[in-house]
Amino acid sequence: MNRWHTDYLSHPLYRPARRFVPPLADWPDQAGYDALLDRARAASAPLPAGLRFVCELEPDAYYEMHIGTTGEVPTRARNWHDWFNALAWLAWPRAKAALNRRHVRAIARGEAKRGPLRDAATLFDECGVIVAVADPRLGQLLDDMRWCELFIESRDHWGRRIAAHTLGHALMETGLAPHLGWCGKALIVEVGEDFFGLDGDGQTALLDAELAARLDDDAFLTSPRALCPLPLLGIPGWWPDNEDPAFYDNADYFRPTRRAKSATVTA
Repeated sequence: MNRWHTDYLSHPLYRPARRFVPPLADWPDQAGYDALLDRARAASAPLPAGLRFVCELEPDAYYEMHIGTTGEVPTRARNWHDWFNALAWLAWPRAKAALNRRHVRAIARGEAKRGPLRDAATLFDECGVIVAVADPRLGQLLDDMRWCELFIESRDHWGRRIAAHTLGHALMETGLAPHLGWCGKALIVEVGEDFFGLDGDGQTALLDAELAARLDDDAFLTSPRALCPLPLLGIPGWWPDNEDPAFYDNADYFRPTRRAKSATVTA
């Protein structure tokens, strides 16, 4: 499982990060991570000025505080989780920096042991999927967990009026071996009709800037309940078995309710 490969890149889950993956024959070392950043900066990615992925760094301060103070992201060698974290920084630089600022602000207020705000930020950072919708009705179907209407009856709208964009690096790691039960945490973002006329990189850039602005407001995404479950294997084009409508009959995976609900849509 620790063998270096890039076979996963063909899956739509990795679309936002795909363009940053170089043709490496083996795991990147420190020079490889530095080169990764250099290429992204040369391509005008809006990365924080001091950002650097530092291999085998063990900071004295809290992980988030160390990043916020130094720009150094502790990165374990030959580790999928940290590799995908680096890719998430490249694909979502503004949003990732805003998530880090959110942690820093909370820790400065004395929330070192985590509370709802930091829990929500961590959950989104690890498992977050931004679901862009040009039709609020489609976002409501997701929030209401009306899976047949969302995935079967509205199938033709996927990629045209609704789309999923992965930010969470833990999701990218588990995507190496998709399994029944694989689920993300969705943040529904309403977009204009012209959004789906942009190419994939343009869509990601627009969402990245929008998310960063919202995450800098601590009244936004105040608890994990602000994210809703998204069974990833149900997304059209993400799993071959979902071409058969009977796939969605599995109520253990496509559950009709969740224990706690709150508003999940941001316009």
